[in-house]
Amino acid sequence: KSHFLKMLSYLLENKLVAGKPTLDYFKEDNKIQDSMVMADIQLAVDTPTKVILFNIDSKSEQTSKQSKDAIVNVFLKVFNEMQGFYGARPAIADLERNLTEDGCYESFQTAFLEESGHEWKQHRHRFNFEFVHVAKALAAIKYQNLTVEAATSVCQNIMMKPFQLSIEGFARLVRDWCDKQGKNQHLIFCVDEVGQYIGDDSQMMLNLQTMREELGKECQ
Repeated sequence: KSHFLKMLSYLLENKLVAGKPTLDYFKEDNKIQDSMVMADIQLAVDTPTKVILFNIDSKSEQTSKQSKDAIVNVFLKVFNEMQGFYGARPAIADLERNLTEDGCYESFQTAFLEESGHEWKQHRHRFNFEFVHVAKALAAIKYQNLTVEAATSVCQNIMMKPFQLSIEGFARLVRDWCDKQGKNQHLIFCVDEVGQYIGDDSQMMLNLQTMREELGKECQ
């Protein structure tokens, strides 16, 4: 199943493998004889698609596996990482998302480098030690007209308050991302080892089912 899922993810995104699109391997080797199946594959390949392939257990924080929000937390983590945001801490990723949507992310990274002497993406994991520089960078780019004091308060909230997002809220994030990418953009989550991860936990299974339903409702 894992191998099939990997092949499917490569084909849906038509990922380059050794400099050649995945579809070319199937065409050249005549792997599929049915012309109707090949036509369906071609249609899928021609559709703008981004695939997130991940092993749910390896992406999960072990301390949060028993949490009722475990499923949405893992999906949010890989979704953030796909966009280049900091997956390990969703509150920091949320700040990066807001900066990106307001067109300020690049200028923030430049300001952070000037304030701290460090590249943001190499030091964001040290946010608790760098928050003074983060606050100064936000104030320097006049983000939402924040003063250093107000930006410091924002940073303290990021550090102190637990970040919570409902499955419904996550589905809206995905919908908004797809809408911004242009017409007919698809995003596919290929989740490996989900059966072993959930086991006999009925609450986690319900959360996975709710995730599927909410994504279907929001994203059609």
